[in-house]
Amino acid sequence: MRISGILTEWQGRTRRRRLRVARRWGLEEDEWQAAAGRLTRVLVEAAERGRTVTYGEAVRFAFDGRFSARSGALMDLLGEVDSDQEAARGIMIATLVVRADTGRPGEGYFAFARDVLGRDVSDRERFWQGEADAVWAAFAQTGKVL
Repeated sequence: MRISGILTEWQGRTRRRRLRVARRWGLEEDEWQAAAGRLTRVLVEAAERGRTVTYGEAVRFAFDGRFSARSGALMDLLGEVDSDQEAARGIMIATLVVRADTGRPGEGYFAFARDVLGRDVSDRERFWQGEADAVWAAFAQTGKVL
């Protein structure tokens, strides 16, 4: 392959990579970051009040209803917001996002806790309650977003 062909192929891969980074779920990076900020704020408010938020409420606040409550976009955003708070405070703020029918998080929450954060979720109810209590306690003390 000639140098110009290699360069063209490399430029094409680089351009495609930038497009993947710049757009998540059809949103520009600034839209994604704004959604993360809105979701963080609603979760902090819920934590300060000692309450939970349904997946439906979370998607409405974060994305203004552009996605469904079961969308991959919401799950990705929750993972990002949760990872940020885990690093800053050692808590899983996504614990407060629950299903409307059960009042508990869905399967993805427990998989994320186990597979990404390395938590023991063998007793799900006990794990969830412990995490929820930790989140509520952390924000009852300071109320500040880190």
